[in-house]
Order: sequence, then C-alpha cells, then structure tokens
Amino acid sequence: MRKAATIIVSLGLAACATSPGYRASGVTVPAAFREGLDSAAATPSEIGADSSAVPPAAAPPAKANVQYWRDLGDTTLDRLIGELVRANLDIRTSAARVRGARAARAEARLDLAPIVTTGGSFTRQRLSGATFPIGGGAFPDQSIWDAGFDASWELDLFGRLRHTVQAQGATVEAASEDMRDVQVSLTAELARAYFELRGAQERLGVVERNSENQRRSLEVTRQRLDAGRGTAFDTERAQAQLSFTLASVPLLEASIADAQYRIGVLVGRPPAAVAAELQTARTLPVLPALVEVVTPDSVVRDRPDVAFAERQLAAQRALVGAAKADYLPRFFLGGSAGFSATTFDSLGERGTFRYAVGPSFSWPALNLGRIKTRVDAASARRDEAEAQYGQAVLRALQDVETSLSRYRTARVRVERINDAATASERAAELARLRFTGGVADFLQVLDAERTQLDAEDQLAQGRTDAATAYAALYKALGGSLPVVAASR
Repeated sequence: MRKAATIIVSLGLAACATSPGYRASGVTVPAAFREGLDSAAATPSEIGADSSAVPPAAAPPAKANVQYWRDLGDTTLDRLIGELVRANLDIRTSAARVRGARAARAEARLDLAPIVTTGGSFTRQRLSGATFPIGGGAFPDQSIWDAGFDASWELDLFGRLRHTVQAQGATVEAASEDMRDVQVSLTAELARAYFELRGAQERLGVVERNSENQRRSLEVTRQRLDAGRGTAFDTERAQAQLSFTLASVPLLEASIADAQYRIGVLVGRPPAAVAAELQTARTLPVLPALVEVVTPDSVVRDRPDVAFAERQLAAQRALVGAAKADYLPRFFLGGSAGFSATTFDSLGERGTFRYAVGPSFSWPALNLGRIKTRVDAASARRDEAEAQYGQAVLRALQDVETSLSRYRTARVRVERINDAATASERAAELARLRFTGGVADFLQVLDAERTQLDAEDQLAQGRTDAATAYAALYKALGGSLPVVAASR
C-alpha cells in the first residue's frame, strides 16, 4: 500500500507539471499596416504571448456595426442590414450551434456534482438447493420488492473533469465567435450585393443617357441624308452604334435582377420578395476617406475568425490536460439507500430499510499504453489547432493589407476616371456641334460618343468597385470601425 501510494502521488505531481494552464501561442504582428494611412510608428507586438494577451473570452455575438454603414447615409442599406441580422437563416443556424455548445458545457459542469438516480424493481426468484445446500431441500419461491436511490460522485482530484469543463467553455466561446464571423461575412456580402445592384443601375442609366444622345445623332444624320447633305454610310454607322449600345441593356438588367435576388435570400425572404422595393435606381453612396487605421494587433484581436481559432486552441489544450489525467486513478464516493421486502405492502416497514456507502477507485495501471495513445492524439490535435491559429493571424493581416490597398487604389482610380468622363462628355458635345456646323465629319462624332460611353461606364464600374472594396474592408477588419471619416 505504501508503494502504491508513492506511485500515485508521483503520478499526480507529474500530471500537475504536464497539464499547464492555458497560454495562447505567441504570434508576432507588425506595428502598423503597410497600406495604412497616417499609422503611428511602433514596435512589433506579440499576440497571445501570455494569458493576459488572450482575446476577450466569450465575446458576445456582435450585431453588425451599424455606424460603419450609417456613415454612408443610405437608409435602404441600413434597413436591409437590420433585416439580415434578424432573419438570415445562416445566422439562425449559427445561433443554434451556440445553444448546443452551451448545453454541452452545462452537461460537463454537472459531471462535477454527484449523480443520483432513483429506481425500483420486482424480482421473482428461487435459489438453487445445489448452490445453497441447507437442510438438503430446495428453497421456496420468493418475491422481492425494492425501491430506493443510488448516488455516485467522482472526486476530481487530478482535474480531469475540470479540464473537460474548460474545453467545453472554450468551445462555447468558439461557437460564439463563429456566429459573429458568419454575421460579419453575411453583412459584407449583403453590402456587396447592394453596391453591385446600385452600380448596375447606375451603369444602366449611363447606357440610357448615351443611347439618347446617339438617337439624336442618328436623327441628325437622317435629316442631313434627306436634305442631300449627308450619306447613308453615316446613317448606318450611327444606327450600328446605337444598336450596339442598347445591346448592353439586357446584360445590365440581368445583373440588377441577380443582385436583387441575392439580397432577398440574405435577408431571409424569397429571392424576388425585395425586387420591387429595390427597383427604383439610387446612386452609390459617397465613401469616406481613410484618415486613421487601427493597429494590426487590434485587428487581430477583433477579427472573429482569429478569435475562433484561438478559442479552438484553448479547447484542445484543455483536452490534453483531461487526457493526461487518465494516467491517474479515479476516486469515487458511492452509496445507496432504500427498502427491500418480500411484499409490496411491507415496503417501508421496520426492518426493510437498507443502505450501503463507501469509497472506491479505478486505475488503468495495465492500460497506460492506450492512455498514452489518447494523449498523443490530443496533443496532435492541439498542435494542429496551434498551427491553424497562427495561420489565421497571418491570413487576417494579409486580408487587411489587401483590402486597404484595394480600397485606396479604387478611390484614386475613381478620381482619375471622373476627370476623363467629364472631359469626354465635353468632347462629345463639341463633336456634335462641329458636325452640325459642317466643320467635322461624322466619324469624329462616333468616336467621341464611344469614348464618352466607355468613360462613363468605367466611372460607374469604378465607383462600384470602390464601394465593394469598402464592404470587403469591413469584413477584413472583423466588423470594427477602422476609419475616422474626417473628409469625403
């Protein structure tokens, strides 16, 4: 017994030494984003280098950051985002997973408490006279009625159950972060679909305005042809250009319908349910300029996919501790109490009460090899989660850098195309005046109108690209407020 006690104590001390408390992996991030504007210089920092650097546990599933979108001043977009948060089915699915994880955590916590069950039984039996040779005769038939309760309590001396509860708690937090990630992603997807809808409507307006100008040019060529001052060649070229311009209308109408149907599903309604509400064209919102960008370590802490990976790592590390605790004995305190009698009516009478109470333990001393394989498997899953966490951090940094770059360059491109569109509009008007005055041929008119259409269409597409880049930046920053909108 002394040797056994020594072995058990030694293993207990070893388990305490090899089942560490949670410490997030150290991942170094830069002091500032390369693509950020006016970012203050600082030294690189480590995310999760110690327990104090762990992202806030069990962050509540964030509602879409409405201020990010309200800065755009588009009330329709605000309303659609509110509908998405309330009714999107993917968000409801994620919410159900959170509730399931919470139930699993509650069940794990209950394992720390005694398990008490009640029951009753009736048995009709006859003992064998050969087995119990008393007096040489067989025992008579017996009826046994029994009712009572049984209790069992595992004394969690080495933390197996506590580690399991920690793992379930981290799993709940991971499910909450996953729900937040779904919400942020779907909000960005809704904004993207909405911007693509408004962009397609804006491009359709460009086509309609340019086709009207081209109709007037066609009418001028016909009038000149009727007056004997024009040629059929000019008329046919004008007709061809008008037809070619009008050919883009069905494609744009299809893009508008596609965006409307995507929005319908995202807000939890049948695809065509919102089409009528979004049929009236509206211009794309004016986008804010980036003045100040949050620091990389703040982004990494706020991004739900990174927080999800970090909580998954925390859960796997706790499960390693639970697996290592299986090397040690499990101690139980059990008992039962109740009544046993030969007739149902006599249950509870004097002399029918029974009880049993006492400790017990189990120790897989001859199965430690199997436990080692389970510990090795848990350690491998922990290492996998640690690598996934580090990869999530790197991907988050890449995503933000890329999104900042695309948003910045998209805004610059819009400014330059806007100058080109303004100049091409003036050039087309001058070409039409020169043609009407007889100082230029119709080829110049056609060329100027093509340039105007192309420039205005590119401007509308560029504005759409900038708006979708703004939506992508929201997702990259995990739904946080990244900018100070000091100028537009």
